[in-house]
This record gives sequence, structure tokens and C-alpha cells, in this order.
Amino acid sequence: MSPNDPAEYLQSPNRVRYIVDRTTELTPLKAVAAKAIQLAEDERAAAMDLATVISSDQALTAKLLRLSNSAYYGYARRISTVREAVILLGMRTVRSVAIASGIIDAFAVPQVDQRFDCDLFWAHSVTVGLLSEAIARETKAVRPEDAFTAGVIHDIGKLAMMLTEPQLFARTVQLVVVDEMTYDAAEVQVFGVSHAQVGARLAQRWKFPESLVEAIQAHHPARPVTRIDSLASVVASANLACNREGLACGFDWVGDECRRPAEALAPQVDVALSRVHGGMRTLEEKSQAFLRHVTAQAPRWYALPGMLAADEPPPAEVA
Repeated sequence: MSPNDPAEYLQSPNRVRYIVDRTTELTPLKAVAAKAIQLAEDERAAAMDLATVISSDQALTAKLLRLSNSAYYGYARRISTVREAVILLGMRTVRSVAIASGIIDAFAVPQVDQRFDCDLFWAHSVTVGLLSEAIARETKAVRPEDAFTAGVIHDIGKLAMMLTEPQLFARTVQLVVVDEMTYDAAEVQVFGVSHAQVGARLAQRWKFPESLVEAIQAHHPARPVTRIDSLASVVASANLACNREGLACGFDWVGDECRRPAEALAPQVDVALSRVHGGMRTLEEKSQAFLRHVTAQAPRWYALPGMLAADEPPPAEVA
């Protein structure tokens, strides 16, 4: 039974399990995405095994080919099959797209509060994924494809909480938008648990690798990250960098710089960004392109200076 009384809910020792149980009942992870996770962790699995699994899902196949043939990857030749995508892009890259697409589809949930925008939720998530990928490539701490996956799903606990407890979630948003509390403080006050706890438990339920579970659990570290040497430190650093830029999860009020975090970033983050031509702006454009091809619609973006407006046409794609 859903706990309607917040006081009663806070007293429940099983609140994380309740949210995770309800989430998996309402939005089960697609079988293809689950299988993609398993295959990537199985050293005996061949790349063509993954291609066969993805090809069994027509919608996912269409999304993968649409993205593969876009300016997002920039290949001169046309990719017409999943097998070609696996060969040209690599097994782990294709796996990352499959997992991200499967989770975005699973959480295509109605908004419970217009002040929390699901488009901006995924804008933040994918941008964190892309920056995590860049940091991983620079530091060689983890595989870039794994960093992308972890970045995309690091905040999944928020959507689980919104899906299962919409009234409590709306109360949390109220504290953030009106009372100007930090999101972390607001959700703990209302729910008694954090989205990091919920997301990590959900990832365990989906049998994600332990390093990915840990990255979700620790993406808001108690102390600043000074050295990037693990998947958790990569994602935490990318998340902080995006929040400092105003690319917050689900909100566009971050045009007010006073509400952005001021914590210092590890030096490797700036180095990784300097290697990206165009820096954060390029990552934002790639994030928009990824979402446009995976969701088949142009996502709403942040109302911040220098960013594409919601009704601004996207850059031309290369077929």
C-alpha cells in the first residue's frame, strides 16, 4: 500500500525497497537492454551476439541506425544494419546506446509537476554521460563507454521516486523551487532517503555491474573529488561540472548563478573539456542530437544564454 502520510512513510524501514519494487512493477527494464548488459559483462560473448539481440527489437534497431547515420558519429558511409553498427562503432558503444535508449523508454512517465521538466532531466543526464566519457578518455580511469552509461543513468532514482510517489515528489520540487532548498536536502526531508540510494538499489535489481551501482550511489560525494581514478569519481566530477554550468537535473531556474554549486573540480575535468573542440557547448549539442535521434523529437533545452532555444531548429544532419 502506498504511504500517503509523510510521517508514516519516514518511519518505514523499507522505503527504498518499496520505491524499487513499485518502479520495477510499473516500468520493467526492456529485455533487450537487460540482455545487452549481460552480454557486455560476459567475456565469452561475441559482438555479433549483441547485434542479434538488438536486431530482435525493431524500435531499438531504428533508433540505433538513425543515430549511427547522423552527424553525431559522422561516418561517411551509410550504416544499414545493426551488425555494421557494431563493427564500425564498437560493441560497447552500441551497448551504451541500447541501455540508454531502453531506460529512457522505460521512464517515459507523465510529469507530476511542471516545474520539473523531464526533457531537462534527460538533457542533464546525457550531457553528464558525454562529459563522463570525455573524462574517462582523458584519465584512462575507466572505459569511456562505461562512463557514458553510468553518466546517463546516475540520476535514475529521481524518476523512480517521481513515478512511485508523485505527491511526495511534487512536495520536494516545491521546496527546491519556492523555498530554494538544495534538491538533496529537500528529498531527504520529504522522502527520508536520497535518489542516489534509490538509484543504486534499482541498478542492483537490474543486475548492473557493481562499479556502475557504486557510481550511482556516490555521484554526490561527501568530500570534493580531487583525484579521478574510478567510475564513481568520473561521474561525480562530470555531474558537478554540469551543475556548475547551469545544466541542472530537471530545472531551468539555474540561470541564476547564485544557485549553482561552487565546489572545486578536479584539474583533470578542465583538461578533458579542453580536449573537446567547443568545450561544454559541443557536449550540449551532442546531447541534443543523441536525444533527438533516440526519442525521435527535439528535446526542450535550458533557458540559458548561448544555448539552443526549444523552438530553434537543430543543426543540419549528415545522412
